[in-house]
Amino acid sequence: MLRSFRGQGAFEYMVSYGWAILIVIVLGILLFSLGVLNPTQTPAATGFVVLRPISWSFTGGDYYTSNVSIAMANVAGTNVIIWLNATGQYSQYNMVFKKGESDFCYWNNIDSISDSAGNTIPIVNGSIAIPVGVVVTLSGTISGNNCGGLSSASYRYGLQSVTRDEYLVLRRDNGLITGRYI
Repeated sequence: MLRSFRGQGAFEYMVSYGWAILIVIVLGILLFSLGVLNPTQTPAATGFVVLRPISWSFTGGDYYTSNVSIAMANVAGTNVIIWLNATGQYSQYNMVFKKGESDFCYWNNIDSISDSAGNTIPIVNGSIAIPVGVVVTLSGTISGNNCGGLSSASYRYGLQSVTRDEYLVLRRDNGLITGRYI
């Protein structure tokens, strides 16, 4: 007789906690399908200390190319110069993207560079000057092995740049930007 009561207690325990576990599983699936548990869907930027990405997008392209628009704020506390596809003495300091384990992705074509007021910023000797606190938007195409993507795919790009401040000090800036192709 006692044995059947223990079996009934175990059965009631499993049924009551089984419903709770089922509810947690359903909530987990719901949160994952909404993108809450998938960090590559939500745009994020980490690790930047000199040029902080404010907004960015990656669109179109194929395996080798991607259209990029990225707005960055100078948070270095001093005026900086950044190199974009520079040649000669500063060629090793170019701003580059790296997607996963791919080779570096370089700016193939820069359509426009503007500040937050919409003023065009010129490229001088492969570099641009960014005053303190200014947000600069670069738009163009990057290319290289595995630098592109398909629409609606997630991306994780490492962004590396080297800037020089007004005291001629070189500052390296590495970070990660994530999101989805649009």
